[in-house]
Amino acid sequence: MTNCNNYKFPSTCNPADYGHKEFFMNTGEEVYYQKITGSNLPEDDVVIILRNGEYYKAILQENTINIEWYRCNERYANDEAMITQAIKTTAYLGATLRFDAREYIVNKQLEFQNLSCFKLLGDKQHTLIKSNTTERFSSYYLKFVNCKNFIIEGIQIDQNKKNLVVYKEQDWGPEDYPELLRDFNGGIYITGATNVEIKDCSFLDLYTRAVHIYACDGDIKITNNLFESGVQTQMYRMEHLTISQSRDANVIVENNVFKNAENHNPATGVVAIFAFDLGEKKSVLINNNYFEYCGRNHTGKHRLYAIDFYDNVNNFIVSNNTFKNLTWGAIRFDGTRENGIISDNIFHQLIADQDGMIMAASREDPKYNQTEFKNISIHNNILDSETELSHGISIQGLSPFCAAENIQISNNTMYNLRYGIRIHGDASVVSISDNLAFNLIGIGIRVEGFKTGHDKVPLQPKKIEKIYINNNHLNGREELSYNGFVGIQIDGLDIVDKYMGRVLINNNFITGNSTGMGIVINPGKTLENVVTVENNTLENLKKGFFIRTNKVFVKDNLIYNTSEPIDDSNVPGQTIYHENFNNNVMI
Repeated sequence: MTNCNNYKFPSTCNPADYGHKEFFMNTGEEVYYQKITGSNLPEDDVVIILRNGEYYKAILQENTINIEWYRCNERYANDEAMITQAIKTTAYLGATLRFDAREYIVNKQLEFQNLSCFKLLGDKQHTLIKSNTTERFSSYYLKFVNCKNFIIEGIQIDQNKKNLVVYKEQDWGPEDYPELLRDFNGGIYITGATNVEIKDCSFLDLYTRAVHIYACDGDIKITNNLFESGVQTQMYRMEHLTISQSRDANVIVENNVFKNAENHNPATGVVAIFAFDLGEKKSVLINNNYFEYCGRNHTGKHRLYAIDFYDNVNNFIVSNNTFKNLTWGAIRFDGTRENGIISDNIFHQLIADQDGMIMAASREDPKYNQTEFKNISIHNNILDSETELSHGISIQGLSPFCAAENIQISNNTMYNLRYGIRIHGDASVVSISDNLAFNLIGIGIRVEGFKTGHDKVPLQPKKIEKIYINNNHLNGREELSYNGFVGIQIDGLDIVDKYMGRVLINNNFITGNSTGMGIVINPGKTLENVVTVENNTLENLKKGFFIRTNKVFVKDNLIYNTSEPIDDSNVPGQTIYHENFNNNVMI
């Protein structure tokens, strides 16, 4: 900690012939002043000084400035003035600004414009920026506008929720005014920047948003940070990290911890990462982060999922993350155009959502003009639920202008879910393969060959085809009281329409508890002559196949220990001995 009367601090400089040296009375550091040329330089009477008509700058090893040099100068009456001037001087010199292991009091937004090539460096255990009032202030502690090439490292920011009024509906503005005006006591806001890195920082006691990065480019790196929130009572804006409208940026969010207090009310859950308009020209990587007690339901306003890519986030990878005690869904990407991978993550859900721990959709409203939704791979994830009501993975092709194309869902492990994988609406070239679902109480894999919008309003499907369901292992809950299990279910519409294309259900292994059904093909003229069921193994079910529509091709399947191996009573004239049933073996 700083002692303004201590002269005994050791030197942090090697002796050099820079002109003259001084001991700063407020830190005891021995510094050397180097002569610099120029006129009308931004003299601050601390780091840049004017002596005998010549300018000098104070310098430490590695071009570092100590913010505590400003503390006992009469020009700088408080921490806000010190920080403001020190950052400006640091950027002017292209230097590093070192913060002490102490608290810095800031009760208003400090704004910096058009600065470049600087670093803010704190003691990550003890440097704390905080407010000491119960009055909230608009926006963020630190705001950077049109700044370039800077790093913020090792600084803690306390957002002071515990001392502020609860965020109410009246704090929420109309849709047409800037989002920034809705935020209070945020941590860091960065706009118009190029090449930014925030690392080894802590953002504590979330009130509205911790970090907001808007309309930036270059490399954006958010790494090794801690984002924390206490128990929330509001249900409006609560987001740790927001990155938006930065299409030209390479975004990396890696090795961070998003840790919220224990919470069992999904209306007041916290969103960890909210993003939109990213990755159009570059890429987005969300890797090796830890999330705890994240996500909120639709009662809460604004964003919902732990990671919420809401509109036009492309070329992204979400990998190797751990989600613990989710209070709603884990990952949503709504309005993505192309190229997304979700792989090697662990999801543990405490409170069930309604759409899926992983939910992807194209935008329904024609005004979004979504003409592409393609190249999505969801693989090697573990989805585990606490509640038996959870949904696993949901893909919804809702755009009136395109289908969800080239979708791969493979090698995922699911446990204790109600529903495993759901495909809804327009979809073309979908592979669902090598997934393992155990302890299901509902439908393992469901293809809804129809299309509905908000509030269940029917929409006209255009293309649902080339759905390949292969080599999945689907297991119903063992207890006999759970009798709603269905391995695979295909639904259609009872109309004459050509939108429905080929569906192949092949080589799956489905087991139950002597109740439930293996494979269900529901009524619908749209399903006639398009569904093939072959080479599957079904065991210990009430009904192996429940075929409820004409012209379904069922071939070369093995059915073990099942009360009704094939029920086609809804289809007049069909039996297991002729027409579309071939070489099935009941044991």
